[in-house]
Amino acid sequence: MIIAFKTNVDGVLLACSTLKKHSDAELMFAKDKHELEQKLTFSETKDEVVRLGFTPAGGTKKLVLEILGKRPAKMSRTDTRPVQYIDIVLRHSKANPAELVRLIVSCNGSAEHLYTGKSKLARRYYNYMRDVTRAWQRMCMFARPDIINGVLTVDIDSPHDVADIFCRWLAKKNPDLPVAVTFGNAAWVGNGELVGLDHFTKTAAAFVKSLHTSSSSNDDEVDKLWDVFYNSQMIETRRNRKLASKMQPKSSAGMSKMAKADRYKVERGISNCTLEMFTKDRHEASV
Repeated sequence: MIIAFKTNVDGVLLACSTLKKHSDAELMFAKDKHELEQKLTFSETKDEVVRLGFTPAGGTKKLVLEILGKRPAKMSRTDTRPVQYIDIVLRHSKANPAELVRLIVSCNGSAEHLYTGKSKLARRYYNYMRDVTRAWQRMCMFARPDIINGVLTVDIDSPHDVADIFCRWLAKKNPDLPVAVTFGNAAWVGNGELVGLDHFTKTAAAFVKSLHTSSSSNDDEVDKLWDVFYNSQMIETRRNRKLASKMQPKSSAGMSKMAKADRYKVERGISNCTLEMFTKDRHEASV
């Protein structure tokens, strides 16, 4: 028997429930029906195949109680609920959904085993959860969107699948603007009703680029003006390079152009200039 499940929360929970009844079954996972059929064709299996999670399923809370029981007190304030735990872990670049299913089943109805790290596998997947959480939280801190033709836009780069989480956060923080988060060839649009789309939509990156074929030079002028002000007000004797490096780590420098500029200032320092230099030039020009 083969338990074939979709790599989402419902698919994982349904696979766990079925595996508890058929412990000798083989696990197979796919992101959609097309990928599943390709895997089945390649394997040339003649075993019975049970497909789970590829159609909408309800009763998620009931499944969680059945498989993991009631969640005990949090081990850490940053810990998530079991459903969120599964969703976040599946976004990790190294996560194996079949391995995750077997880990959850091995908990024997005790959700705390996912968080206490009593086994090597549990510790690894708990760290996966923390890695993904830190990844999108760093985006919230360091990714700097630009308003281009009325759309709050940002290109991101991450080893984990967190673009939609970041887009939802950005849309919630800016309810009066359409937001677009581009990751590779895909893009997520939040507050889409403001541009004639659904509230939250996944689309092609090329479509988002078509919404703003030309960028305003005003944005560049504002950035340059901010740099002039920032540089002129910086007092070198008060500079804490160690703290600056901690607050602007190298891992976040590639999230946006402004983040790269900030990191450059952390590493190389800031040019020695004051507002007097600009007022002096202006005074000489008027004379």
